[in-house]
Amino acid sequence: MIGSSRLVPRVVFGLVALVHHLLGQQRSQSDHPIVSVIGTVRGISGKAILVDGGAQVRTVVADEGTEIWKGKTFHDLSPVLIGDDFSARCRTDASGKLVAEVIWLNIVNFFGVITKVDGAGFEMLTNPNADPQSAYFRKKLARTEDADTLCDASAREDLKPGRDVQMVGLDLKNGTVSATRLTVYEGNRPVRMGNGKVLPPTGTPK
Repeated sequence: MIGSSRLVPRVVFGLVALVHHLLGQQRSQSDHPIVSVIGTVRGISGKAILVDGGAQVRTVVADEGTEIWKGKTFHDLSPVLIGDDFSARCRTDASGKLVAEVIWLNIVNFFGVITKVDGAGFEMLTNPNADPQSAYFRKKLARTEDADTLCDASAREDLKPGRDVQMVGLDLKNGTVSATRLTVYEGNRPVRMGNGKVLPPTGTPK
């Protein structure tokens, strides 16, 4: 079973790097310093986003090259809403402004145990060893009917109660998560991973 210490309930710097890699958004290094900005969207004006990071409020600007992920990739600010969880990789331009190269909105990453599977998706219990009264006890429902959901070394039919699962997806802010990437584990290995190779749904290649 995946250790509870691996639970990542909200987006963090490591997750930003992970999803950036998973989405294949490889970009050339900028001559300007790279800055990570994480917080909550508090305002939107033109191409500027006001982000409350708790300790400070910062303004992040989008340009024609900015990519925005909110379940899928956009190239404008149309999906950005006040209250969205915000994380971005930015560069500072010559004037000192923070210009976003990539923005992720409402992205979450969970590890846990599958407790139920039905036609709408599955329920998972995250951090199953935690005290039920603690803040670390959570349940999330992931809808997997979207054809765009990627299964890494796994398949939808591998979703079975009792198995461990890693899910990256979009927090729909209604108690559910729309999964964009899934890996199902049996023991400590992805179900369809054998000897370092991904197995097809029919089993070992002949």
